[in-house]
Amino acid sequence: MPKRRGKQHQERPKARRPAPRGHWLLWLGAILVVTFVTYLPSLDNGFINWDDNAYVTENPILAHPSPHDLLTLPFAGNYHPLTMASLALNYRLSGLDPASYHWLNLLLHLANTALVFLFVRKLSGDRFWTTVVTSVFFGIHPTHVESVAWISERKDVLYAFFYLIALIVYLRYLDTRRYPWLILTLLAFVLSLASKPAAVVLPVTLLAIDYFRRRPWGASVVLEKAPFFAIAIIGGIFTIQAQHGAGAIAAAQLFSPFKKVLFASYATAMYMVKLFVPVHLSAIYPYPRITLAILGPKFYIAFAAVAILLPTVVYLCRRIRVVLFGLGFFFINIFLVLQLFTIGGSIMADRYTYLPYVGLFFALAWWLDEPSCSIPARLPVKPLIAGSLLLLFPFSLVQSWRRCDVFQDPETFWNDTIQKYPRQIVDAYNNRGNYYYRSAKRVDEALADYDQALALNPKATRTWMNKAMVLTEQNRNDSALVSFNHVLELQPANPEALNNRGVIKYRKGDFPGAVYDYSRAIELRPEYRDAYVNRALAYFDAGEYEKSIADRRRAIGLNLEDPANYLEFGSVAEALERLNRPREAIAEVDKAIQGAPRGDERLGSYYLSRSYAWWDLRDGVKALGDALEAQRLGTKVPPAYLRALGRK
Repeated sequence: MPKRRGKQHQERPKARRPAPRGHWLLWLGAILVVTFVTYLPSLDNGFINWDDNAYVTENPILAHPSPHDLLTLPFAGNYHPLTMASLALNYRLSGLDPASYHWLNLLLHLANTALVFLFVRKLSGDRFWTTVVTSVFFGIHPTHVESVAWISERKDVLYAFFYLIALIVYLRYLDTRRYPWLILTLLAFVLSLASKPAAVVLPVTLLAIDYFRRRPWGASVVLEKAPFFAIAIIGGIFTIQAQHGAGAIAAAQLFSPFKKVLFASYATAMYMVKLFVPVHLSAIYPYPRITLAILGPKFYIAFAAVAILLPTVVYLCRRIRVVLFGLGFFFINIFLVLQLFTIGGSIMADRYTYLPYVGLFFALAWWLDEPSCSIPARLPVKPLIAGSLLLLFPFSLVQSWRRCDVFQDPETFWNDTIQKYPRQIVDAYNNRGNYYYRSAKRVDEALADYDQALALNPKATRTWMNKAMVLTEQNRNDSALVSFNHVLELQPANPEALNNRGVIKYRKGDFPGAVYDYSRAIELRPEYRDAYVNRALAYFDAGEYEKSIADRRRAIGLNLEDPANYLEFGSVAEALERLNRPREAIAEVDKAIQGAPRGDERLGSYYLSRSYAWWDLRDGVKALGDALEAQRLGTKVPPAYLRALGRK
């Protein structure tokens, strides 16, 4: 007669005799101190021109953040309102001083290290070495430097903070079955998702924890996860819309599905290798050239290794639940960035390992810490892995310390990337060129970097544009015109390129050509103020004063509160004088004088312009008064004009 089964309960990990509370706190404190010291160099770093400009230094939203903008606007192809709110807080505290941004990144990383400690301790049932090993390597592993020392990766440390809180609170829910804990888990999930879209996989991670805890599957498990999956779907929709706007999804069409599988296999293999051997780290790991019909052997070797070794490990460890859970945690949290679905500028990224490595270190540490966990193998696998981790600890301390210095400024950052992958990464040369010109004022080096980037990709529109702008500012008009022509061959509907090519044509005396380019730019962007101003200037020099006045007034109307509008009033007045309409000219120049800041070098010319208008109206007294004021302000007044006004 078969035995009756009793009521099923989830199994918790068998806890060993717990260490004294003070012992745990001492080790946690030591781990946090070691982590803090390792990242000390990051506190002296500045901004780098890789997303830091879009997120912080050139982001007008930070100065005057509104809930509407933070909740509705995507930034750099991502939707993460909470991350932007945290950056706005930094801006309020210190403006564009990078110190506070780096401090908050590091404090969040220290908090995350403590949360990993608490999560692993609770998940493992107070396994001491499992907890210590997992949390210390989370804190100091070199691949995590990118997430901490790079200001734009605030989203990484912030989403991980709420993600880990959600996991800890969920474990509390499993222990108590009290729904307030589940609601708090859901709230932490929403906050994590609002920090970075990568949190969308948290519901699947919760299912993995259910599996690890041997929780019976049933309707209750499905129902309690339903709100999580609903929110994940909504978050996914927001992310797809943001990435479509940034053009990230379209880039996925560059490679065939099989090549994407090869790339994902290569990235997986490299993530596993860099877990133990974190060397040759780079901000960007470039894709092979799109034109290659057959990829290099490393991609096929990686595919074979993953296809053979991963199932082998799963088979050998099929009865070791912790290994399967650790691998599952890793793949759940890294799957969406394995480039199977979207293509970014990098085949892999160090920052993608920030949370996923928790699963691998957890599985390794538990497996080493548990004598009963073994696999049938002739090699001394455990001693080899234990020895590798012992060597990895001091290596990680040194490597992470040094890697923090890579993020010191754009030059050190891009020099490191180019040194790792010379003559391979367009963005590295383009962005270093931007730094050389805009910050270091090293024009020749900037142009050399742009030329190298264009040699790698002659269709790099941004680089052509950057080169054209540098040449424009250097008054190298013929070369600038060639570069703008390249931009417009690649992007015929680029209003900035059209406007700036119009500037070059204007300089060369081609007024009709300049007007054509300005007009086309305005067609594409009807509120393009600079194009109206530039076209007004071209019309003026071509003698078409009515059209010039109309464009100046359109420019003023686009922003009535712009303090620089006095320039347009002055130009309108000048055109009206050419049309022999002095009374209207006086009304406009009055506005220019009222709006011009004290000490502006143009102020004297405005008084002289008004003097001429009064003279045309036969009001010699006012004409003389304005002429003398212009002279007092440093503007040269023709002596013959002064004599005509009766001034000797």
